[in-house]
Amino acid sequence: MISDLRDYIKYLGNKRKLARISGSVSTDLEVTAITDLENRAVRYDGRALLFEDVEGYDIPVATNLFGSAMILQDLFGSGKITELFGLATGDSREILHALKGAKSLIDSKPKSIGFEKGMYEKLKSIEELPVLKVWPNDAGRFITQPMVVTRSPIDGRINVGVYRMQVYDGETTGMHWQAQKGGAYHALEAEERKEELKVAVAIGSDPYTTIGAVAPIPKGISEYAFAGIARGSRSLLFENGAYPPVPANSEFIINGRVDPAERRLEGPFGDHTGYYSIAEETYVFHAEEIYAKKKPVYPASVVGFPWHEDAVIGRFLMDYFNPIIRMMNDSILDIYLPPEGSFTNTCFIKVKKRFPGEAKKAMFAALGLGQLSFTKIIAAFDEDIDIRDFGSVVWALSTRVDPDRDMQIIKGAAGDSLDHSTGMPAYGSKVLIDATRKTPGEGYHRKWPDTIVMDSEVVKRVEKLWKAAR
Repeated sequence: MISDLRDYIKYLGNKRKLARISGSVSTDLEVTAITDLENRAVRYDGRALLFEDVEGYDIPVATNLFGSAMILQDLFGSGKITELFGLATGDSREILHALKGAKSLIDSKPKSIGFEKGMYEKLKSIEELPVLKVWPNDAGRFITQPMVVTRSPIDGRINVGVYRMQVYDGETTGMHWQAQKGGAYHALEAEERKEELKVAVAIGSDPYTTIGAVAPIPKGISEYAFAGIARGSRSLLFENGAYPPVPANSEFIINGRVDPAERRLEGPFGDHTGYYSIAEETYVFHAEEIYAKKKPVYPASVVGFPWHEDAVIGRFLMDYFNPIIRMMNDSILDIYLPPEGSFTNTCFIKVKKRFPGEAKKAMFAALGLGQLSFTKIIAAFDEDIDIRDFGSVVWALSTRVDPDRDMQIIKGAAGDSLDHSTGMPAYGSKVLIDATRKTPGEGYHRKWPDTIVMDSEVVKRVEKLWKAAR
């Protein structure tokens, strides 16, 4: 069982998915450059890197911890999350499936324990952490993999998310809460009540908790409960006074506060869009307590144009939650967010087309699903198109789309705050593209031509000849 970050690093070593870098490296760009070389060499199956000699620090740095899709699949498997949504319809197997899901949810309920100070050493400054400068034109160093925990001042619900934290000095960082994120919602609630928001930041945990902090978890399931479901055991949480609970296996814990009325200029920073973000005013985090586990390991991510760790995580999570999306809308057979489309900007949907307009129905449904609501370009395809194959997608767009009939512009819609093409931040237009073959019910009265496909019996007869020739 993987109980913490150190166990996970050992696990990666046993899987031959860990490279130890023993030479001296700087946190200023050099860790990024080496990680970037690894990811360029191996897409979707990179090794984690453990930098053992970091200049100016006695704390090793681990990067690319989730750079292998194979490792994520081994850790999480498939089907666990769908157990929670196995609605019984009368079939005994589905009833058992639903009951199994309910038991998983009960068993995964987090357990709070007292903060064990003996496990930790108190630090004086955030500057004691080997925080990276990632890209040359970044405004400075930022904590790249913090699990930021907030509690709603209204209903007490916990949110765990990963948000950029630019280091201003030893006690102060930015808190890059985009308006659509859970942490920002809690900050708005606190601002309405004219209260400060207590915030806890955990850095370094087991892989299930870390992935849970970035996963698009359905409403009603906490990130800690998700981690328990995926791990197969309850999450243990430290309760430490007025601060929200953090994972009890954290390498670092920073407790502090955010005054929702306070802002400070943050950025620019290189982002997954391939561009530097625009410098803007953001929330400010004031550290009040800083703890480090004895002989800690500092985890960090490199975020940039694909292919980096974030692209691997994004693709995995998309596949992992795909069954839930299909359960919610039976028109959708598959959904794919290409990394080159910055995930939130472009979405391809494979649809089961049974009646006129079903492709548009599926696209509108996708716009109602969580963060997919910020997608800028959505295209729907027939069942015979492999939406994960760029060639197939381009062929369908080129041969099944009449722009006047099949493209629909939606103006004045919420968008991704990282999309720099719009005239206003997080507000612009969307386009829906129906790349399916049209039917008479959709006003198409020509005969649709047959697709060229070789006779299957002929293929069977010649396969042996072809293999022998190779």
